[in-house]
Order: sequence, then C-alpha cells, then structure tokens
Amino acid sequence: MDGDSPLITCSDEYQLLETYCQKRRKPSPGLVQSACILEAQSGDERFGDVAEKLAQIADNGLCFDEGLEPDSPVAKEANSDVIVRLVDLLKTSGDELNETIHCNQELLGFLQQTFSYDLFKKLTKAFITSSVPEFLQSRKKREQIALAFEVTSRLKALDLHPMNRVMGYGAQYLQENFAPWVKQHGGWEKAFVGDDDEEVH
Repeated sequence: MDGDSPLITCSDEYQLLETYCQKRRKPSPGLVQSACILEAQSGDERFGDVAEKLAQIADNGLCFDEGLEPDSPVAKEANSDVIVRLVDLLKTSGDELNETIHCNQELLGFLQQTFSYDLFKKLTKAFITSSVPEFLQSRKKREQIALAFEVTSRLKALDLHPMNRVMGYGAQYLQENFAPWVKQHGGWEKAFVGDDDEEVH
C-alpha cells in the first residue's frame, strides 16, 4: 500500500497522526496541508483529546533514554547496525534529530536511498520493543500505539522525504498492527479515554 494513497490520507489513523504531530510541533505558517483539509481541521477537534493522551503516554514512564542493545533479539531481527543506531538516535536526539542525521553521511545516505515502508516498519518495531519488552506487549497496547505515533512524529521532522509519505507509513503501520485492538475497544476516542488499566486481550 502506498503511503500517499487517498485511502490512507483520509483515514482516522492519518488524521490522528496529523493531530498528534501538531501537538508535538507547532507547524510553521504556510505549510501545505493534506488532501483532506476539512477533515484534518475537524480531526484536530475530534482527535485532540486522544492525541493529548497518546503524548502523555509517550512522555510518562517510557524508557526513551535506554538504547537498543545490539545483541537483543530485536536488533538481530532488524539485522542491521544502522537500524540500531537510528533507534538510539530517535530515542535521544529529539529536536536535534534532523541536524544529527544530516551530519552523519552514512545514516543520511542510508535513509535517502532505502526509506520505504519496510524500513519504517523495522524502525518502529525496534523502537517499540526497545521500550516495551515483548513479554509485556500483549498487555501494553496503549504504550505501543503511543510509541508508533512518537516514531512517526520524529521521522516526520526529518527533511529527507515528503512528510505525507512518513505519515502514510505511520497510518499504515497503525492499521496493520493495532486496528483490531482499537476497534475492540470502541474506536480511538473510547480506547484512550480515562486512565483505566488495560485489559489483557
């Protein structure tokens, strides 16, 4: 599925990602909006509370400061030292990520030449697993979802590719990995309302 597909860009996941990214970074005046301008604007109102909750989850209690161990199963599955380094940068660089990537010619070249949905998926999975151990993942869906939003937000900030490609990849990843859980919990709004402990499903 192409990250620029109208089906993706008009999806709830894409609109929620836009709202989340707007909460994480105030957009510069004059930025080009997606093809679903009216829906995206109403998406901010519709998904504002959900995006806020996702940001709180990402900010509270998740281990952004710990790196991904090169010998970990996730690193071995990613099969790339570059993935491990990128995950570490995504976790530690914050707003300086773009500058850090542009200063590292190896990482810059790798991202420019190989950025695809497959790479996005590997990075996101490695990022999530480095913060939420696999044995807890069945009980920590909210945390995993929040981390997927955070990865998308941080990758969107890079000046390497069209922003809508990263957003499309993020929406696709969310649909493929978390749509059944979100649907089972009554949709995005209901799944992230309140501070109830998650049920194991």
